[in-house]
Amino acid sequence: MSRSRSWLRATPVYVPAVMIAIGGWIHRWMDEDAYINLRIVDQIFAGHGPVFNAGERIEAATSPLWLGVLVVGRAVFGLFVRDEWIAVMASLIAAILAFAIAGRATRLLHRDNDGVTVPVGLILVAAVAVVWDFSTSGLEMGLVFLWLAASWYVLVRVARSDEFSGRTRFGYGVVLGLAPLVRPELTLMMLCFLAAWFVLLRPRRVLFDLVAIFALPFAYQIFRMGYYATVVPNTALAKDAGHLYIGQGWTYAQDFIGAYHLWVTALIFAVVIAFRLREQRDSRIALITAAMIAAAGLNAAYIVAIGGDYMHGRLLLPAFFAAGLPVSISLHRRAMVDLGVAGFAGAWAVTSVIAFRPPPVDVTTFGVAQISDWRTVSHAEIVLYDVALGINGHEAAAAYRNGVRGYYLVTDHDPRPAADPNAFIVTMGSIGAPAYNAGRRVWVIDIGGLAEPLAARTTAVPGRAAGHRKQVDPAWYDARFTAPSPSDSPEVVAARHALTCAPLADLLQAVDGDLDPGQFFSNIWHSVGYTRLEVPQDPIEAERRWCPP
Repeated sequence: MSRSRSWLRATPVYVPAVMIAIGGWIHRWMDEDAYINLRIVDQIFAGHGPVFNAGERIEAATSPLWLGVLVVGRAVFGLFVRDEWIAVMASLIAAILAFAIAGRATRLLHRDNDGVTVPVGLILVAAVAVVWDFSTSGLEMGLVFLWLAASWYVLVRVARSDEFSGRTRFGYGVVLGLAPLVRPELTLMMLCFLAAWFVLLRPRRVLFDLVAIFALPFAYQIFRMGYYATVVPNTALAKDAGHLYIGQGWTYAQDFIGAYHLWVTALIFAVVIAFRLREQRDSRIALITAAMIAAAGLNAAYIVAIGGDYMHGRLLLPAFFAAGLPVSISLHRRAMVDLGVAGFAGAWAVTSVIAFRPPPVDVTTFGVAQISDWRTVSHAEIVLYDVALGINGHEAAAAYRNGVRGYYLVTDHDPRPAADPNAFIVTMGSIGAPAYNAGRRVWVIDIGGLAEPLAARTTAVPGRAAGHRKQVDPAWYDARFTAPSPSDSPEVVAARHALTCAPLADLLQAVDGDLDPGQFFSNIWHSVGYTRLEVPQDPIEAERRWCPP
């Protein structure tokens, strides 16, 4: 009977994991951007390194750790399973594990209570449709959830006891330090967790803890600076993640909050946390709760400040999940108020599951919508978008196999001669599925800059959607990839000249030149300057700025 009661008290904490398993599987899909990672994995297995185009060192992946997961998945299952299924299943398994570990942490949080533990926050998070969507998608959100859940488990363990073996303590530190390898902006959340860590454990063995926490991120940062010649991923430059777009970000937050009436959810979160802290009256538990809520608020504020994203809800999900982690309650038969709050939360979760879905799709014709539910955007629409630009991925792959070589500008329907007679170069507006379909031998120019060094470093175009703010004059690409011609426009002539002048010549040498030890250390030394470099959209302006008469 005692064992039965124990199972009864523990079972509810794993209900959210079951909800995610069901909802995530039913809503399984591959996002168009997920194919960027798969193309990089292709290049790695071809021996070209973690690059988008063979021969150019651009960090087009935002999550190094997720890229590592995909590489391991390909190595283990690649002979039997398609890349898309590896990405989808890895993300879903990570998401399920995240909610299970978070449930275990919730049970540990209430270990001194003999009531039924209810993870109210996790249930309400798992009831939201967009959480199901990004539990797969082929992107790294499942891994983000897993890191947050593991970090919460670490904090709960530390709050419950500060006596660990050195190996366990080191492992906990490594877990917290993975934040920048999962997604760079999670570093803000990690700082909140570290504040709680050092307050709870006091300044003992500080050096030991710092090595555990920062060894892996520091090693990867050195690699990034030496290999890619930048201090942040190229995606951060292309998305202009260092500038403020608060109005656009607030619209993004409203789109997410309004679709699921999350103001009600936030109120439930606040009430449940208040009841739990009143019940436990433990300063250590209060500290880690405050750290997690602060981390959620800081992450959400940053996402709003930089303008959000063009995918509905995606970049606010880490903050939403984090806010739900400490929201739990232990029910007793006589605690009628607690039972009432839990009952209302359960009813609201059921309402969310049944009634609330993402807003209608708003994809502009052959353009980028401000905010859209990209799960409902078919790959056929992406292919049509690139047909309008001249050629799509399948056509490019077939042309390469048939011996076609040359260079396609944005509006070309026939190739022009390329400076390298063996190269086949195409310009694309969507570099996920089309670039993956084109194959690793086709050089793909990304006009949005996610995988291209010049567009990533230009100024943002006013009015563009988040994530697609940048674009340069196509004359830059003519200058880079075609031989000089009497028919060159003044813009192409200016671009050719500018590319021979510092700092552009140095930047291209850093990412396109041979990587020997001298170049690696030169890239580290100049990486800050290359990161801060701003390339004018107009080549004539660049020539005036950098090439003295």
